Amino acid sequence: MDRATALKDLRACLKTIGVDAMIIPSNDCHFGEYVQNYFCVRAWLSGFDGSAGTLVVTADKALLWTDSRYFIQAADQLKGSEIELMKMRMEGTPTVEEWLNTHFRGDSSFRVAIDGSIFSIEEYNTLSSKLSGSVVVIDDPFNKIWKEREPIHFGHIDLLDERYSGESVISKRQRIAEALQMEDENTVYILSKCDDIMYLCNLRGCDVDYNPVALSYAVVRKDFIIIFGNETSFSAQAHEYLAYQSIAILPYNTFFGYLEQLSPDVRKIVKYDSTSVKVRESAGNINLVEDPTPGGTVSYLKSIKNDTETDGFKEAFLMDGIAWCKLLKYIDDNIETGTLNEYNVARQLIEYRKQCIDYRGESFEPIVAMNANAASAHYSVSNAQDAAKIIPEGFLLMDTGAHYLFGTTDTTRTVSLSPLSQVQMDDYTLVLKGMIQLSMAVFPKGTRGSQLDILARGPIMNKGKMYFHGTGHGIGHYLCVHEGPQSIRMEYNPVTLEPGMIQSNEPAVYVEGKYGIRTENVILVTSYRKNDVNTFYNFETLTLVPIDTKCINKDLLGESCIEWLNDYHRQVFDSLSPYLSDEENVWLSQKTAAI
Repeated sequence: MDRATALKDLRACLKTIGVDAMIIPSNDCHFGEYVQNYFCVRAWLSGFDGSAGTLVVTADKALLWTDSRYFIQAADQLKGSEIELMKMRMEGTPTVEEWLNTHFRGDSSFRVAIDGSIFSIEEYNTLSSKLSGSVVVIDDPFNKIWKEREPIHFGHIDLLDERYSGESVISKRQRIAEALQMEDENTVYILSKCDDIMYLCNLRGCDVDYNPVALSYAVVRKDFIIIFGNETSFSAQAHEYLAYQSIAILPYNTFFGYLEQLSPDVRKIVKYDSTSVKVRESAGNINLVEDPTPGGTVSYLKSIKNDTETDGFKEAFLMDGIAWCKLLKYIDDNIETGTLNEYNVARQLIEYRKQCIDYRGESFEPIVAMNANAASAHYSVSNAQDAAKIIPEGFLLMDTGAHYLFGTTDTTRTVSLSPLSQVQMDDYTLVLKGMIQLSMAVFPKGTRGSQLDILARGPIMNKGKMYFHGTGHGIGHYLCVHEGPQSIRMEYNPVTLEPGMIQSNEPAVYVEGKYGIRTENVILVTSYRKNDVNTFYNFETLTLVPIDTKCINKDLLGESCIEWLNDYHRQVFDSLSPYLSDEENVWLSQKTAAI
């Protein structure tokens, strides 16, 4: 079915229901970044398949809101349709609520439909407070409209042994009960986010691309946990372990019925931004309270890695560094042959990663982008036919990550394939300088990511340029590569950076039609110094991949950043050289030579 027909059928459905508009987000009912094809309604209707976006459909209009990572991609994919691109957070672009109020001229009688199973309580509350019309919660209407819709599927669920997780489920449950003051069985903690449940129960699944999670809900009580999942998916080892940890498994489709049976006297704790309106309606509003921990109690505990997890991350970045070095040398050896393209380079890195027996797949869709393609921050190609040839000209940007049993990686390198202009060299140097400045930061306890963001963003902003995405996101331990609740970005986030938190450090610059530059390492918050003034933290860099030095303007980079870079490259060589061949070590010694 084409987009025009799909929109026509949706409009007919909305007319039958008696509503004037519908808001269609990118969510599934578990509020993860990636979703199964069953939930890709927004992509099906619009043709835009980026991971973030919201579609609004009225009787005569269709508009898609997305963020700066996808402006170029969305503009291209919306061509030929009636759908108008709305660039989020850009001056002059109204919010969804503002646009609807203007479109319906403030008439309080207009009605906007949402699917209550994929709209969070927080989103519903915000929409209701800002919309001059009314919000109508409906059931998913797309099973009738989308004839080729794929069903929801469930895959295998494995136990993540405590030698990798570093903590038992009982210990985690006790910490949650203490944090939420769950003193008796009259309190339940309801979880909808799959990665929270996987972390809490030491499980990993395969139900969603790039995220090792299983579709599930959970209810936590003081002395036991109930997982609502596909019962036949759990391995025998997982079944045995869960029983020992006081965890029961009930069918996935019995979750809402269980909530409806809860007594009104039971205190029900949820996180409003990751719990659906349907959960609220099933559990009832009586004694429903919001999890008081910023980001959610489980999410917060998950963000602070224990020693076993941080050791696992270091092992993962060692394995990944070996694969990256092999890839970068492979590119150098073959750039003149004319055989390289964006797709086969991404596949080649995967082949090198597979040489580690603990490799468990990519942590997001690989980004390998030549020149102008890299100006789209999340550009990727899924086949060789659509891939650009890699030639000795300009920049090549590569942003990829992997899952290993002991950790998850995310690394970006931009390499020069030919002599560059002074502007290109300066842009590259300023992006690198921002990454290094943030890496060298020392900051007091209680510091938020927004207070450090300018260290990374400042150098490129001083030249009147900027990037609009965040500088740093949390990273899961063999879980979701994009993880909260902490972040490093311009926007205020109340979550402070604490020892054990691991996040990316990825300043960038994008010049539409020409090139994109991003340099990304992953950093761990560590304790630095405690004195009578304060407790201070700093960052330990985990990534072990050489940084291209051919395109650096040393005068612009500055002495302290040069010293950091030389120290970093010594660490890269010392860490990786024992695992590389003599030929590879000759190559690596050149790439990590002091400047």
